Amino acid sequence: MLESTVKKILKIKNLRKEFHSASSKRPIVAVDDISISIEEGKTLGIVGESGSGKSTLGRLALRLIEPTSGSVEFDGVNILQTKPAELRKMRSQMQIIFQDPMSSLNPRMSIRALIGEPLEIHKVGNAQERKAAIENIAQKVGISIDALDKYPHEFSGGQRQRISIARAVINNPRLIVADEPVSALDVSIQSQILNLLMDLRNELNLTFVFISHDLSVVRHISDHVAVMYLGNIVESGPTEDLFSNPQHPYTKALISAIPQVQSSAKTERIILRGDIPNPADAPSGCHFHPRCPVAIEKCSTVVPFLQNVGLDHEASCHLLDLVTSNSRGESK
Repeated sequence: MLESTVKKILKIKNLRKEFHSASSKRPIVAVDDISISIEEGKTLGIVGESGSGKSTLGRLALRLIEPTSGSVEFDGVNILQTKPAELRKMRSQMQIIFQDPMSSLNPRMSIRALIGEPLEIHKVGNAQERKAAIENIAQKVGISIDALDKYPHEFSGGQRQRISIARAVINNPRLIVADEPVSALDVSIQSQILNLLMDLRNELNLTFVFISHDLSVVRHISDHVAVMYLGNIVESGPTEDLFSNPQHPYTKALISAIPQVQSSAKTERIILRGDIPNPADAPSGCHFHPRCPVAIEKCSTVVPFLQNVGLDHEASCHLLDLVTSNSRGESK
């Protein structure tokens, strides 16, 4: 079958991350038993409100923080079991782009030194080869060679993000986690950075985990989307399928909040009650039920599990059980 030939470069299985606080007797579960994978050369979008666990999942995927349990396989290797020396070698193939480029760039280093630092760390090439690689990638991301001897404070936010992208791709990585890479930028600059990322993905065959709270941005760049709520994935599927046929009430609410340009295409806005709960005191049953406009009694006591709702499309909602039961009754 065709599926057996598809290479999954990243496989996350039953991943869980607990944080412990002196002010809380219960652990804060930031990521709760998540399993997901991504094909090489594709982009996985992860969306959800602030506090849903998106950034924590991205950092766990690169082992920037240690999980409580579960496994993360990069190219068939469980990076959670690799020794530090082996993991250091793998770092050149796994990179991250942070939300705030200014805080991730050393203000005392020139742009040339910042972009070339990954080459120095991994001992790639000689001085002349490194110089050529730095200038080549700088031009590719839209930074002029004349600007390479300047410092981060001399650039705009969009230009600094281009520098961060250059640092991330200069070693020809295979996987990049982009954590809200355009949320701090003006809308006009956002589109430029998104187009740059898509061009680099196609040219360098990059695989992206793209984290954002903006569904319109995720739809533009992603091949597959996972919707997170309070540490759980509540729905995932191919981008167009998920946006055209959302199955979870939370996904429907998020999509309804996307601004519509054409009046004929407008959908009814779904207003959610309150804010996302404190993860240290998560609601019982379905975590979303206190805010859900269509919750039933079962939602407050029983945890729903992901189930197939289409080709490579999953969602976790008790209302899906009712639909399945009704369809079975009708078929009888």
